[in-house]
Amino acid sequence: MGLFFSLFFESLSCFFYGAVCTAFIMATLFFLLKNLSNGVYRSISFYITGVILAILLTVNMTIIIGAVSVKNQTESMRLWLTQQMDGVEGFADLQSSQLVGEELNENFPLLECFFNLYDMSGNTMEDLPQAFYETINSEANKIILNKSLWSVGFIIAAVLVALYFTKEDVGKGNRRVRKATTSRYKNIDDF
Repeated sequence: MGLFFSLFFESLSCFFYGAVCTAFIMATLFFLLKNLSNGVYRSISFYITGVILAILLTVNMTIIIGAVSVKNQTESMRLWLTQQMDGVEGFADLQSSQLVGEELNENFPLLECFFNLYDMSGNTMEDLPQAFYETINSEANKIILNKSLWSVGFIIAAVLVALYFTKEDVGKGNRRVRKATTSRYKNIDDF
């Protein structure tokens, strides 16, 4: 039960910090678009695009924060594995490295959200902690870079969509609509 609460609170903190990062990015985008574009923040497309962007950014920022959290724990993981592997000799194969990875996931529950298949075959058992350390850091960096690039892409697409539809809305608003002219006579008896 302690494992569940540990994972739950770590995930909740990743979500919270992801939402805070998203709020900061959204506020920055709002003020930039408000100052750079005339009336963009008054259009319905701006708000619809903003809600969709906020959801996508919250997911990506939560994953990025989780990967950073895993990356911050890799030194502890390496030390723990070094203690566990003390005195074990031989070469690692797929099955033994998977068993070590599962033990690692049990002791560092957030790691399991990102990694669940380990193949460190060919390494000696003494080098296994360092191999896990390098692999986890490398994969966490890839996740961070991937989600960061997706986030930048989402931001660019959302800004372009908001600006495009705003120009259409502004163009429609500039058309003059003639009022129907009424006769100067107010009443039928005025003839």
